[in-house]
Amino acid sequence: MPPARQIIEAVLLAFAFAVAHTLSPLFYSNQNQYLLHGAALAGDGHLAHDWLANTRDPTPLFSLLVAVAYQVHPWLLQPAYFSLLMSYFLAVRWLVAAVPGFPNTRVARISFASLFTLTHAAILRWASVEVAGVDYPWYLQAGVAAQYLLGPGIQPSAFGALLVFAAAAFAHGRPVLACALAAGTCWFHSTYLLPAGLLVCGFVIALSQDGQTRVGVFSGKISLGIVVPVVVYTLWRFSPFDRHSDEALHLLANVRIPHHCLPSRWFDVVAAVQLAWIVLGLCFVWRTTFGRALVIAALGGSLLTGLQLVVRSDSLALAFPWRISVLLVPLATAIITAKLLAYAPPPKCAERVAGAVLLALVAGGVVVTACGLGYHTVDERELYAHIRATAEPDHVYLIPTDFPKVGSGRGAVSNTFKPAPRAKEGTNQIPVDLQRFRLATGARLYVDFKSVPYGAAEVKEWHRRMEFAVRFNAGLGHGSDYGWLKAEGVTHVVAPRSRPFESSFLEKVYHGDSYIVYRVE
Repeated sequence: MPPARQIIEAVLLAFAFAVAHTLSPLFYSNQNQYLLHGAALAGDGHLAHDWLANTRDPTPLFSLLVAVAYQVHPWLLQPAYFSLLMSYFLAVRWLVAAVPGFPNTRVARISFASLFTLTHAAILRWASVEVAGVDYPWYLQAGVAAQYLLGPGIQPSAFGALLVFAAAAFAHGRPVLACALAAGTCWFHSTYLLPAGLLVCGFVIALSQDGQTRVGVFSGKISLGIVVPVVVYTLWRFSPFDRHSDEALHLLANVRIPHHCLPSRWFDVVAAVQLAWIVLGLCFVWRTTFGRALVIAALGGSLLTGLQLVVRSDSLALAFPWRISVLLVPLATAIITAKLLAYAPPPKCAERVAGAVLLALVAGGVVVTACGLGYHTVDERELYAHIRATAEPDHVYLIPTDFPKVGSGRGAVSNTFKPAPRAKEGTNQIPVDLQRFRLATGARLYVDFKSVPYGAAEVKEWHRRMEFAVRFNAGLGHGSDYGWLKAEGVTHVVAPRSRPFESSFLEKVYHGDSYIVYRVE
């Protein structure tokens, strides 16, 4: 096939993958934290004066890109993420071409696209939740500990797609580009420092084993040169030597994100199956140079995870040594799919079947989007419309937030196609009530549980604010709380309609179907 036709074919298949995958509406889940700095930088509403928006930004490059998008329209973030979805598929397709035995024929390529899209398709994930109550296909693309590359919408972690490009470039004999791409991932999210480092170490060691030590060392130096500014910025803005560090690390690892940090919380039978899936995928390619590099990265992550089980360090837990799984799980899915097609090459007639399946998945993605079958949130539009219309620069809102009663919940699940999570004891789920408050209203918020800073002193301040909010809401606005509200700078209080405040210093200014807004006199 002429190169031009192959390019058109690849782009069309990537487009189909992105449509079948679908993307969340804006201001969904983690976006409510990671878009905040960019929205404030762009001057949206009164966010420039919001407390959290003025804490240290862990993802400054991403925030700058968000601010640029906001200058046009926030919706511009949607086609940007759609492009990332297509890029992810193209990177996987490039890698698969290097899997031994994979037939480079059109029927094989379309069959692979159909099968790989099947594991990411929104319609099947929705069907899995409807039938079994669990989003099982998600476990074929996500890592352990509720971490992932793609996710429902654009956020810094989605740029982990560059790690897939890095693996593909290395598989095709371009180690310098591979190391540069792996290091470049860290510019978007410093949480990729360890996974990218493990991958680069795998590249360098695998090259040395093949007698290409000089190339490996040079590639490693390129990677180091690219990542040094990220390390310097991270140490400067989030110093581990801060006197508040130990307490802040403990709060982050054990209070805010234990579902990411504590193996006792995320490791279950499903996680064990995912690890076995990684091993199976690597067994098919370990004789290749890129396969050995992936094995070395996997072993490095496993050793550090084992070390964490022994030392139980909050610092190591927040480095997420198991985060390399967000790359290894989808690569294992791609490699196993490719090897199936290598062992049993599809006949010519399979092209039509694969094409029909792909079209059905695309149609399913359209149905999921058009009918709102996924990405559920609480309908708070009436409240948000009121606040956006009436909020002023000096207004600070206190919402009914609380620490989730997660109890002993274990495992890592996907809520993408489930009803919006509610407060329930004994799970790992965080309620989504009012988490879109800042981005949907442009108003200043006192504190919420979902969005959190990362500077040591700022984490302690977040925890102090959370404790104040919980105490105030539990007391239902007792008269003695008036001084506290004024001292904290709170001007408005939001309460559920089912739990109204009866206080002389709170004047009701809005009464909706679900919430009441009070002004602090």
